[in-house]
Amino acid sequence: MPVAPAVAATAESDLVWILEDEVVPEDLYAVGNQVRVSGRVEGDLVAVATEELVVEGVVAGSVTVFASRVMIAGVVKGSVRGAAGELVISGRVGGDVVVGALTLRTAGEVGRDILVAAWSGTTGGKVGRDLRGVFRNLRLGGEITGDAEIRARSLAGAPDLAVLGDLSYRAERFSGEMMDDRVAGSVINRKALPPNVRLRAFGLMVFLSVAFFMLAAGLVIIRVASARVSEAADRTMSLPLRSLGKGLMFFLSPPLALALLGAAILWVPVPIWAPLVVGAVPLLIIVTGLWLLAALVSHLPVAVATGRAFGRLFGRRWEVSTAYLVGAVAYLVALRIPLVGLPLVLVATWLGAGGWLGRRKSAGADQLQPGPLTG
Repeated sequence: MPVAPAVAATAESDLVWILEDEVVPEDLYAVGNQVRVSGRVEGDLVAVATEELVVEGVVAGSVTVFASRVMIAGVVKGSVRGAAGELVISGRVGGDVVVGALTLRTAGEVGRDILVAAWSGTTGGKVGRDLRGVFRNLRLGGEITGDAEIRARSLAGAPDLAVLGDLSYRAERFSGEMMDDRVAGSVINRKALPPNVRLRAFGLMVFLSVAFFMLAAGLVIIRVASARVSEAADRTMSLPLRSLGKGLMFFLSPPLALALLGAAILWVPVPIWAPLVVGAVPLLIIVTGLWLLAALVSHLPVAVATGRAFGRLFGRRWEVSTAYLVGAVAYLVALRIPLVGLPLVLVATWLGAGGWLGRRKSAGADQLQPGPLTG
């Protein structure tokens, strides 16, 4: 049954209907499948409608709405704000229209600005000030007293378009009437950068950020454990195959553990694998943490060894930090080489991780080494 409150400020029903000869003297809060205002609301209207809100009468204040479909065929003296699946304005809105919608259609009059984000739109009628919106598809028409700023994938101009201010638009595709002679101000086509340029710029920014973090972390580790880094670099170059094997086994251990855990869950009865999982999960977390730490520091021995090799070419014996910076730059440059860069860096990462896993020298090991023969 329709609910027609003469004085009430709230109404909840399947159909909330303010009839033509009825007046709500204050704000109205309405919730229902359908909300229809055929009479007059002296205050604001706040509506939630699962199907539709129809204003064919007068709302003296503003409308705040969340509905599947909103139709303004009457008069809203204030603003219209909210979200809707479809918004149709064929009447008059005295203030602003600020909405998010799947579909926007305007053929009436909006006294101030339209600010909208919509999937598709068709504009007409009159806008008292500015029109600003983001669309996927838009057919732009009607009279816009102020400026228009549009961003759309597909933009089409209508024959009745008239912009008294400036028109600024960015669109991948444009069709319809030419807009230059229908705009009193300037027409600015803000062409978007091609997607590949944006992606390359973003990728370079991420690469530089990671590189800076890697260099800073490496210098801190060298500052704290210079002797240990030097030993790992020596071991990496003197025993490359052994270091490579150790590093490869270390980096493959978490994926193998996850695979074994998954196989146990699938094929082993619950009473057997449940206690194993309880014990294996903390161990797996610890191993994964060590794995991430190794991914961060595994480049250090290879970078230091590479820097020392460059130093020998120029007859220099650089300290560990200088050799690291030279080798790290070479490491990063190698990463940018197409096709071969990533495999090269992966092998270097496994090699460096294996260098860290070697046995540390004892304090007197250097004294047991034979000295050079002299004549």
